[in-house]
Amino acid sequence: MYKFTRLLSLKTNTLGRDFAVGDIHGHITKLFDQLEKISFDFSRDRLICVGDLIDRGPESSLALDLMNQDWFFSVLGNHEYLMLSALKYKNSEHRLTWISNGGDWIVSTDPGDWAAWFNQIEKMPLAIEVTSKSGLKYGVIHADYSCSSWLDITDLSEEEIFRAIWSRSSFQKKDDFVVSDIDLIVHGHNIHEGELQLGNRLYIDQGAYLGNNFIIKELV
Repeated sequence: MYKFTRLLSLKTNTLGRDFAVGDIHGHITKLFDQLEKISFDFSRDRLICVGDLIDRGPESSLALDLMNQDWFFSVLGNHEYLMLSALKYKNSEHRLTWISNGGDWIVSTDPGDWAAWFNQIEKMPLAIEVTSKSGLKYGVIHADYSCSSWLDITDLSEEEIFRAIWSRSSFQKKDDFVVSDIDLIVHGHNIHEGELQLGNRLYIDQGAYLGNNFIIKELV
């Protein structure tokens, strides 16, 4: 497993609003349509994605380009992890898994673009935290968080990192445990109709690639 940033801490946005959005999966046109409906201000507001920018949708390369925008942030999803492992680190098993789960868009791209995408993915943190203007502390992490305290995020074991990127167990068990030292953790990865809160963890992936709208949650 390559080394990456464990935690990105964002300063409180005193000028505008912060939002979290579920897995984008290459649906940029739909995303921008919904941002327009909430009057998203690209000069003041910020959007934090729960990961899985790419695959299964028609605009995966444009989704990766979002990482170049000052108003956009994303944690690492399992689909970005698979892409990097498959193409840069030549993991043949991950390549098969990735291609069969929506990564086939890569065959129509210019390999000359790949290095820049690898660089963007390797800069994606495992987790993001931000404190809202009201004083609530939010964490964003793709799949799961198995530790009892949010303070452990910078010292996770390999197994705990794997769970953070891949695990569905807490969601499937509807486990309502509460993580200390954080007010709310926002997850994607697991599709659910509408928001689902378990303990102080909130799942917001509604399956945009299946034709559903994004859940865009304001962090108040």
